[in-house]
Amino acid sequence: MNNPIEMKRQIFAFCFLPFLCLTCTDRVRTVDLFPRVEKLLMTAPDSALFLLQRISAEECGNRADRARYALLYAEAADRSGVKENCDSMLLLAWDYYREQPREIRNLCRTLYCQGRSKLRQGDKPAALRLFLEIEEKLIHLDEPYYLGLLYLRIGEVYRSELNFVRAYRYDREAYNLFLRSKDTRRMVEALLGMTFSALRMRDLESAQHDCSLAFELANEWQDESLLKRCLGYFATLNVLSDTVLISDSLLQRMEFLFHDDTTASGRCTMAQIHLLRHDLDSARLYIKIAENRVSTTEEWPLLLYTAFRIDIQAGRYQEATQNIHRFIFLNDSLTRTAMQISAGMIEKEYFRERAAFSDYKMKNREMWELVVAGGVLLVLGIAGYLIRQQIRLHKERKERYWWLVQEMQCKYRELVAVIQQKCHTEIRLKGVIASRFDIVNRLGKTLYERENTALGQTAIVRQVKQLVDSFAENGEMLQELEQIVNMAHDNAMQKLKNDFPNMKDADMRLLCYIFGGFSPQVISLFMRDSVANIYARKSRLKARIKASDSPNKELFLTLLG
Repeated sequence: MNNPIEMKRQIFAFCFLPFLCLTCTDRVRTVDLFPRVEKLLMTAPDSALFLLQRISAEECGNRADRARYALLYAEAADRSGVKENCDSMLLLAWDYYREQPREIRNLCRTLYCQGRSKLRQGDKPAALRLFLEIEEKLIHLDEPYYLGLLYLRIGEVYRSELNFVRAYRYDREAYNLFLRSKDTRRMVEALLGMTFSALRMRDLESAQHDCSLAFELANEWQDESLLKRCLGYFATLNVLSDTVLISDSLLQRMEFLFHDDTTASGRCTMAQIHLLRHDLDSARLYIKIAENRVSTTEEWPLLLYTAFRIDIQAGRYQEATQNIHRFIFLNDSLTRTAMQISAGMIEKEYFRERAAFSDYKMKNREMWELVVAGGVLLVLGIAGYLIRQQIRLHKERKERYWWLVQEMQCKYRELVAVIQQKCHTEIRLKGVIASRFDIVNRLGKTLYERENTALGQTAIVRQVKQLVDSFAENGEMLQELEQIVNMAHDNAMQKLKNDFPNMKDADMRLLCYIFGGFSPQVISLFMRDSVANIYARKSRLKARIKASDSPNKELFLTLLG
């Protein structure tokens, strides 16, 4: 008969086996789901959120799967625009990824979602600190898309603080990053952010350029919401500056897109459209409707300025004066409010804390350096003791080195003799150059001085001219002259070609004649040019060489004389 305890174990194992199989199946199903959700996050975040809502974090097997589920759920909810507090899930992901040095990408994604959550709660200082921390981590990784998203969010924070210079800089960096990742929609968002900042800085030329580029990309992408924002900025541009011209077809398209927009900004854009059509009564009507639907203080400045432009065109100068005074007062109030919690001060405080942390690390490092230095001194002491034991062996080696030194001195004397022989050869070679080309030089001078002077010398002049022409047009003679110049003047022509690869062949040829010692009169015959031009070209080349950063400049200037 079997043992009762053994039977109980078998019964327990038999009952627990189906539950174990079911658990393993659920884990495989959730792990296989994550790659699908990753792909859907970019294109269809709503579908990704729907798939994640079908399971819970408790169904995931280990901490890594639960952290990944929490991060994906928070990202899907954020991109879908669902108003759901995911702070607890983000805390779960943060607790895991901060302990994993290899998961730096997912750690940055977690911090980014936390920053977005802080922005939705209105805590801009905390959000900016998180974004700056992410930037410090991402700057060492090649993640253009996520770094671009980060810069978009930082740009939004700076725009809300009315720091449009830094906002424009961050949006421009985001555009360049999205250009690398080929994300057209995000490129348009970055360009629209740049447009808004440029409008508030009254840089209308940059605003028009950025808005036009955003409009072209939005047209290609066929996104109605982005097109609507682009056209709204076009209307604002025309209100702020009369130099921006909008066609009737574009105005009709604006009216079609904004006709059903009942928000304050939509009604303000409709007022701008009617202002561009000089329909001032309709423009005033839309402004009145927009004033009754304003929900945020930031919407008032553009609305008041549009009302000011409408009153100016209608000749209602008293109302225009009131509106422009309200516009100025509101701008000043917004500026004062923004300065109370400045993003620049938050950034400065963040970097001050980072500097303090770096000082702490430096002090800790100094302590370890002292420990290491003590160890090194100990090792050096042991090494010194061993070296003293080997001094006797070194004495024998010194004697051998002494003989080697004597041998090297003999070689050195031989080398000096060879160099002196080379110098003598160079002196003789310079004499050969002078004697070989002296006849050509004298014939050239004679031809230059006596050409067309008397009929009796015509034959002589013709022969001399033929001799000079044959020398000037003979490529082999020119190559030989270059070789002689290189031998006589420390490879001057070769160094000239290396230092000035873009120099014209005619200029190179002229310098070769000059380095060879020919006079300007003879060179003018070789080059078939006037002496004045030869002098002018020589001066120009000398100035060019003198202004260059060539390492052989002094050699060339010496040869030019």
